[in-house]
Amino acid sequence: MQFMIAAYLKPGFEKQLLNFHDDLNEHFAQTSLKVAGRLLDREGKPVGYLGFFEGESFEDAERYVKEGPFYREGLSEELQILQYEMEVGQFADS
Repeated sequence: MQFMIAAYLKPGFEKQLLNFHDDLNEHFAQTSLKVAGRLLDREGKPVGYLGFFEGESFEDAERYVKEGPFYREGLSEELQILQYEMEVGQFADS
C-alpha cells in the first residue's frame, strides 16, 4: 500500500536541519520511501516535507515517521499520514 506522509514543521526548523542533515539523508534514502520533497509556501519559504511511503499498514508508515529525525527532534507542528490510492500516473521503478 502507498501512504502519503505530510509533515508541516515548526518555524525555524531549517536552522536545526544542519544538526542532523546526514541522518535525514539516510532516512530519506530508505527504499520504502518512493518520492519525497520540500513543501514551499507562496513566497518559496519551506514549511515542511511531503513523501510517499510503501508499506503493509498504517503502523508501518507511523513507524517510519517515528524513526526519522523530524519526529525525534520534535520539529513537527502537524503530521498527516493517509493511505494513497493512485488513479493516474505511476511511481518510477527503482
